[in-house]
Amino acid sequence: MLRPLSFAPANADLWDRERLRQKGGGMDRADRNMPGNARPPSNEPAARPAAEVSQQSDRVNLENELRSRVRQQEALAQLGERALVEPDLERLLNDAVSTVAVTLAVDFVKILELLPGAGELLLRAGFGWTTNLVGTILTTSEPGTFARFTLNSAAPVVIADFGSEARFEVTSYLQDHHCTSGINVTIAGRDGRAYGILGVCTARRRDFGPQDISFLAAAGNLLAGAIQRRQLEQRHELMIRDMRHRTGNLFSQLLALFSQTAKTSKSIADLTNKYQARVLALANAHRLITESGWTSIPIMELLGVVLGPYIERASLDGPNIDLEPDPVFNLSAALHELAANAIKHGSLSRPKGQLELHWSANRTERGMTLMLDWIEMNGPPARRPRRTGFGSRLIDLVIARQLNGEVTRTYSRKGLTVKMLVPLTHERWPSAAATENIDRMTG
Repeated sequence: MLRPLSFAPANADLWDRERLRQKGGGMDRADRNMPGNARPPSNEPAARPAAEVSQQSDRVNLENELRSRVRQQEALAQLGERALVEPDLERLLNDAVSTVAVTLAVDFVKILELLPGAGELLLRAGFGWTTNLVGTILTTSEPGTFARFTLNSAAPVVIADFGSEARFEVTSYLQDHHCTSGINVTIAGRDGRAYGILGVCTARRRDFGPQDISFLAAAGNLLAGAIQRRQLEQRHELMIRDMRHRTGNLFSQLLALFSQTAKTSKSIADLTNKYQARVLALANAHRLITESGWTSIPIMELLGVVLGPYIERASLDGPNIDLEPDPVFNLSAALHELAANAIKHGSLSRPKGQLELHWSANRTERGMTLMLDWIEMNGPPARRPRRTGFGSRLIDLVIARQLNGEVTRTYSRKGLTVKMLVPLTHERWPSAAATENIDRMTG
């Protein structure tokens, strides 16, 4: 009877030594030729050492990272080339959010514009959001908000999990879209002011790597340069058109001012003083506008120019919001008339007379609206005039007609109170419709 074949060596010590040699990295040629050292056959593939598996895994990860970096660099190069040749800023922003979404493989991308005045943020372009959100106010930059935290941060803000975030309050639109992880970077603006925010988020938890963060920061810087350059070009175009339009109006205003002032003046000296003061108010408003490069002007700067030497007798209370050239020019004329009346007949005509100005910017049916209260105290009682003077008519003209605002006067024993409502504009660059309107007026 045949005995079954056995592959175990006759000497058990030799088999043990063979296993030890294999654990130590194999056996040399002499050992393999020694009798009794035959290895049992096996159908399983030989296992690779752990070090070799780890090296191959690291090599694959490195190759994937290099491919990702190349893809991101190509995306930035294409976006930069588009920024140089695309005249339409809206198209550029829409291309940017699509490029970022595809390159980073995220669910949502947003470009928020920080609006002047109340600090609201408008969704200027977006990817993945509900379609009706684009072009609407998504959030504000009030303290404690995600937007304010981003704007105050010098580095990109990375969120691993919005659900456990304790640094700020998570905005409702992020919760509605089930955002879990994300990154926000600030888009720089002109004169040290932020233009807005570029941000991404994902529906599933994701740990963004350093190269993802660097890519988004680079995209934000690229957009900042393109936006500033386009705004500057359009501002120059608008300034040239507006200067042509204003030059014609200015001569008409000067003639009207002289004619109306002459009718209400008692003498040549009285005419000279009143007319010089009103022309100086117009000149100061033009100086503010031109020195700022036809950009927005802080309201505190306007009040300082208008009130001049009486600024110490005035109490100012309100946010230092930025006003566009048209509100600056017309408000300066209205405030000058109020100040001139207060100096001659109102609270500033008395040594202990005081002036209070309160203002705020709020959203109304007309959009963002400036609400300004002019309150005179410790002066003579205010009586309703029998006949409306030119100063009052001028205030109504520049506020109600030219700015589409409202003026309400209250006369009491405590003094005169004037409430003015002035609609503000959100646009930081002229739209196509606005440019066509200016062309028609100046053509």
